[in-house]
Amino acid sequence: MAADKKISVASRMSHRLLALAEMLRQTDADAIEEGSNDLNDIDKKPVVADIGCDHGYVSIYLVESGIASRAIAMDVRKGPLSGALNNIHDFGFSDHIKTRLSDGLKALEPGEADAIIIAGMGGKLMMRILEEGDPVALGVRFGVLQPQSDLDEFRKYLRDKGYVILDEKIVFDDGKYYFPMKVSFVGERAAGRLGRKRDHYADAIALLTEKCGCDVERAEHICDRFGECNILHGDPLLQEYCRHGAEVTAAILEELKGKGQTRRYEELRTDLAETTAVLQLFE
Repeated sequence: MAADKKISVASRMSHRLLALAEMLRQTDADAIEEGSNDLNDIDKKPVVADIGCDHGYVSIYLVESGIASRAIAMDVRKGPLSGALNNIHDFGFSDHIKTRLSDGLKALEPGEADAIIIAGMGGKLMMRILEEGDPVALGVRFGVLQPQSDLDEFRKYLRDKGYVILDEKIVFDDGKYYFPMKVSFVGERAAGRLGRKRDHYADAIALLTEKCGCDVERAEHICDRFGECNILHGDPLLQEYCRHGAEVTAAILEELKGKGQTRRYEELRTDLAETTAVLQLFE
């Protein structure tokens, strides 16, 4: 019966949602090997707060797959929260998943959750949620964040806050590209125990400066736009994403020629140069 339920809930989830849920898996072996107490028994399965839970499938999948021990499914809207509650009951996880009406993280109490998932929202809205509900103050160690827009601004915001992007993936689903990120909120030292082996940001900047001839400032902006982990992974989806973007930008530049929009034209030229630099990595 449990296997049938798992197939059923997974079949109701998009490829994007499955991918970001799987990103929440911890590298338990690394955590146990470190043997530190400052991360509150990190080898244990986390309690996850699913922010903007909608139908509740992600919370169900997390618990059913053993990724999380428990979950708190939260949404600002009563309608979706009621639907999530019904789904949780139908799948038999009422004892492990609780629902809660909440604007972002505001209804989450300190110490209630080890991890969060926030996905499918605009980048600026997600930044507001993280500002108004400080994950560090709430005792949240890490999470998976998937902004729908303002990706460059969002990645820079994470770095400026001292958060660490542990990993990032590119997901192509239903004709669109998505960029879920696994993020540590607890600092550089602790990030190593959450799965980070290298300084991805520094490594990506070094790669861009050495192989593509970028100066450091441009390399940093390229990391903001495309993600340092994606650059280091060399994912073929990044190549497809950049190639499509370069074609679109080149077409717009051709249309703008001679129309006096100098500022916009130069911005697009810079965008194209940065996209072309990333494409050089695949040559």
